[in-house]
Amino acid sequence: MTEESQKTIMVIAVVQALDGDLVCSELDENKFSYSKLPSVGGFLREKNVTFIIACALEKEPFVHQLLLGAAKKRVTFISTPLENGPIQVPVPVESVVGGVKAFSIVLEDFQEI
Repeated sequence: MTEESQKTIMVIAVVQALDGDLVCSELDENKFSYSKLPSVGGFLREKNVTFIIACALEKEPFVHQLLLGAAKKRVTFISTPLENGPIQVPVPVESVVGGVKAFSIVLEDFQEI
């Protein structure tokens, strides 16, 4: 084995809480080590789940495909006020939420203590 193939990657993935259980199932089914952390953020301040996933460098593309398959984008509507007169009239605006934001970090050193 070459040194390049022995490198470990840490993937930090943020998905919407609605997709969290499906991502867990996919990671468990494919025997990936991960930690799951609740988080809040994004445009709509929706509940999110942050996954920290450890994998070998050559498995990184597979992890990304797994995440993309489990965390789907969806359309939702938010109400924004239309300020065109003495009263504000709420107008529904289409917004795309969901999906996955993933960051991959090559680990120089990994110790299990």
